Amino acid sequence: MKCITVLYPAKDNVAFDFDFYVRRHVPLIKDILGNSLHRVEVRRGATANDGSSAPTYTCVISIWIADWPAYEKAIAARASELIAEVPLFTKVMPVMQIDEVIHP
Repeated sequence: MKCITVLYPAKDNVAFDFDFYVRRHVPLIKDILGNSLHRVEVRRGATANDGSSAPTYTCVISIWIADWPAYEKAIAARASELIAEVPLFTKVMPVMQIDEVIHP
């Protein structure tokens, strides 16, 4: 299994629309990836308990992929739909990393 982590930097990202992301973008991810998708997790960056530091990332998304070849096929066909929605929920382009899951 692989996990794609999508990180939206907090700098200049005060207008991240979590409602839009969860209501519209996550369902689009699920629709595009279909059976290749194992799980999606969306997290909001939090300030330190003592208020001393702001989060590095406004939003972090983990997308677990159960079937990598099926993912590659799906994303090749429809990645432009995902990219086109980014300006609808943020002005900041994300940083992405793909990891191989070695322990659940």
